[in-house]
Amino acid sequence: MSKIGWLGALPDLDRDSIVPLYRQIYEALRESILAGTLPESTRLPPERTLAGHLDVNRSTVVHAYRELVADGLIEQKVGSGSRVVPQLRPGQPERSASVPWWVTLPPWRVGEFPTILGELAAKQEPGRISFVQGVAPDQPSPLGELAKSFSRVASDPRFILSYGDSEGYEPLRNAISQRMALRGARTQPKDVIVLTGSTQGIMVVAQSLAEPGDEIIVETPSYPGALQIFQICGLRAIPVPVDEDGMRVDHVEAILRTRRPRFIYTMPSLHNPTNVTMNADRRERLVTLARRAGIPIIEDDPYGELSQGGHPPLVGLAPDSVVYLSTFSKTIAPSLRVGWLAAPRTILERLLLRKQALDMATSLYVQAAISDYLETGYDAHVAQLRVELRLRREMADAAIAEHWPSTMRTSKAGGGFYLWVTTPREIRARPLLDQSERLGASFLFGEPFFASSGGDHNFRLALTPVTREQIPEGIRRIGKAIASIRQ
Repeated sequence: MSKIGWLGALPDLDRDSIVPLYRQIYEALRESILAGTLPESTRLPPERTLAGHLDVNRSTVVHAYRELVADGLIEQKVGSGSRVVPQLRPGQPERSASVPWWVTLPPWRVGEFPTILGELAAKQEPGRISFVQGVAPDQPSPLGELAKSFSRVASDPRFILSYGDSEGYEPLRNAISQRMALRGARTQPKDVIVLTGSTQGIMVVAQSLAEPGDEIIVETPSYPGALQIFQICGLRAIPVPVDEDGMRVDHVEAILRTRRPRFIYTMPSLHNPTNVTMNADRRERLVTLARRAGIPIIEDDPYGELSQGGHPPLVGLAPDSVVYLSTFSKTIAPSLRVGWLAAPRTILERLLLRKQALDMATSLYVQAAISDYLETGYDAHVAQLRVELRLRREMADAAIAEHWPSTMRTSKAGGGFYLWVTTPREIRARPLLDQSERLGASFLFGEPFFASSGGDHNFRLALTPVTREQIPEGIRRIGKAIASIRQ
């Protein structure tokens, strides 16, 4: 007999957690169903009713219920609402409606936007001008000189096809150390670990320096790949806003008066998504605060070599307080999957052991080729890339001035890959994206860039994955979508 109108023990929601509310509801109900505290055929509250009791949006409960339906734990019928499906009892014959084995797996944190990294890596769709991927432009191309580097190192296949050291190819670590010194960070080669992409470094740091439930400070907005990793690791984000001069360090100072987060995550140079660069005063203040509080800074610096400013990396100001992450994905190509970290020696072995648990070593063949390329064509390529990025931003600004209303505000900082847009109150980013895609242009809506809430009136344009000629046309199409929505 069905239990009608159940309200039971309501899920205990943690509104400060970076685990989305719908996911908390889903996991609480799933656990109750599997434990038997929500018996079979129990009718769950209507979505609107449960949303009212939990003080959340109805769409949040709808999302949670859909996950339970997908797991085979509840069924929904028009006129009957949502009910817990009957489970098998001892002696009962097998039935197709039985709960499959994968439903009983432990809860898995996937983040609020689990497909976002897939979207960032997805190939371009024919006919659509996609401003989504943060990849280096096709021109200037490094392929000619890079191919020569691969050919040269391939002369010793027995060596370059071996595992290599877990820390990384020694000549490459030497070259990285030398290049960092030129930017004001005197890092020794033995302080460097080569990574299979800097995203691996974010995972290594998150798993090595914090435990599920720990608090961390993050910028808002911030890189969605990092936010997703922090969510998967069960870390609780304390968001700090970013303005035209970078992270609001005064907010960090206020937080540190009463709380002790495990680390501070920041992207101080050509920040993703806003493109801003933290000024010198804030850099000095941030490392001073971190030292005083005894809290490490995680400096994510994938675009640092493209910056026109002379600010040294934070690791150059406080090598004992900063774990530095960077990559060759943005200056050469993402398919190389080679990044690196530099860290205080007190924690270097901890980070290396975690990296070894993820993979024994980064591709030695690719490391050797990059090491060779750094000595030949890399500097000339980066200089050309800086010029190209400035040109693309100028083209985008001109097209926006022509095709968009003045109420669409864009970030003023240039020189990087991105343009961050804030829409007026009457235009929300997701409906605008839907309309823009109908007209053949796409971008990344703002919500995945925020650790808690926000972003529904923001979106990011990546100016690099398209040709120069496509930039004004894509912006024109988005402008047409804006006009359609305003009507």
